[in-house]
Amino acid sequence: MSTPARRWGVVASASLALVALAGCEIPLPDPSVTPSPLEQGALLDGQSSAIFTDTLAEIAEADAARNTELAALRLGGDAAMARSAQYVVHKAGGAAPDVIPPDTLAVYGPEAGDWPRVMVVVTEPPDETLTPLVLLWVQEDARSAYQLREWAHMLPGAIIPAMPNQAVGFAQIPLDSEGFSHTPQEVVDAYVGVLTEGEPTEATFAPDSYRERMFAARKALKAAAVARKGMYVDKIAARPEEAFALLTAEGSALVLIPITVTSVFTVPGAQLSLPASDKALLTGTLKDRVVHHYRDLIVLIVPKDASLLPSVVAADHHLVDVTLKETT
Repeated sequence: MSTPARRWGVVASASLALVALAGCEIPLPDPSVTPSPLEQGALLDGQSSAIFTDTLAEIAEADAARNTELAALRLGGDAAMARSAQYVVHKAGGAAPDVIPPDTLAVYGPEAGDWPRVMVVVTEPPDETLTPLVLLWVQEDARSAYQLREWAHMLPGAIIPAMPNQAVGFAQIPLDSEGFSHTPQEVVDAYVGVLTEGEPTEATFAPDSYRERMFAARKALKAAAVARKGMYVDKIAARPEEAFALLTAEGSALVLIPITVTSVFTVPGAQLSLPASDKALLTGTLKDRVVHHYRDLIVLIVPKDASLLPSVVAADHHLVDVTLKETT
């Protein structure tokens, strides 16, 4: 392998480490709120604690065996896909799986209402270099267990608005709900547009390190591909059917939206290379094209005040697969 080819491979496989340094704030609700009989939350404090503890215990068992099937009751969706990929990457010499701290800063439960219901937990920072994690559990129906589906680290300087006390529970609202600067669906669509097309001339979102790092990586990867008469492209799609919008205590919306990022690097006629950690996820013989598949979680604030810009408070870029084609 020539040195230039090896260099393209290193650049082509550069996954975004969107885990940021500390500097976040989570305002907590007033614990003295006493709900009326018609305003009872769906989860008591002991129930949410048991869900969190059970989930961490199952993940610990799965981590020991490098098998997420051992945590299938409490771990699913993107979280299970990302964890499985992390096992493979770590075994091949890459980064260790994300640490989920056992201590929490805040626990938010839903009001008693229709399903699916969600629980959101903000943890203590995993260590002094990382920010708190925002974790999302989903209960599909009354007979199902709450299952951890998504997580993302908070971004530097981010603030999660105060949420209703757990005894009352937050309201889950449709993405097309009005009464905000824009509907949550409009904000999601606009953010995916910014991620795809780049920053507009006039700011439509508050600055955030997630998209800054994505744009920086894209610029470097495009330059590396074009230098060899190739191309690089990110294809980004929101998954609104898996999104949740929650009403905060002050009337804004906290939106948790999973997105899929497909990053395609092609240099016709070249022999690309990958680091061992990325290659471990690949099935097939690498030639002139490689596709990285990511399952990301974006946590957005849609303000009630139309004079304020929507903002991203948490986001992670989770590599789940490496393939030769765009579809798996």
